[in-house]
Amino acid sequence: MSEQNPVMAPDDIPGIAVGSMNDTHHEEVALVNALGALLLEARNGNPDLDAIGQALDAWISHTETHFERENRLMQEYGFPPFPVHAQEHASALDNLHRIQTSWRDSQNLDELGNYVFNTWPQWFQMHVNSMDNVTAQFLSNFVD
Repeated sequence: MSEQNPVMAPDDIPGIAVGSMNDTHHEEVALVNALGALLLEARNGNPDLDAIGQALDAWISHTETHFERENRLMQEYGFPPFPVHAQEHASALDNLHRIQTSWRDSQNLDELGNYVFNTWPQWFQMHVNSMDNVTAQFLSNFVD
């Protein structure tokens, strides 16, 4: 992967029925791609460990806000499978926080790189295609 081949291309993000959710997904992918670019630079002998930590923190902060907003909307509008979707968010955040803690403890480029380039993109596409797609179809009756 290189900056020309990001972790995930914007066209790879599945579109869903609520525009604001699509916008949030694009923002998140941009943050992950920025982190991925820093990781690639580090692999090429240019490690900026502080910048990597800051990019990771920015991504996690965005994800927390992203999930809080979706959870609030699902509750506010009575989305029936809210508990299942919210649990998926909690699990994903647990994984992100574990990666963040591990990074702070060891600054292991391989572990973080594996998560950013392999684990997260697979999870994200599956989550957007399934849970977010169904949720957005429901929420599109109330929000845009």
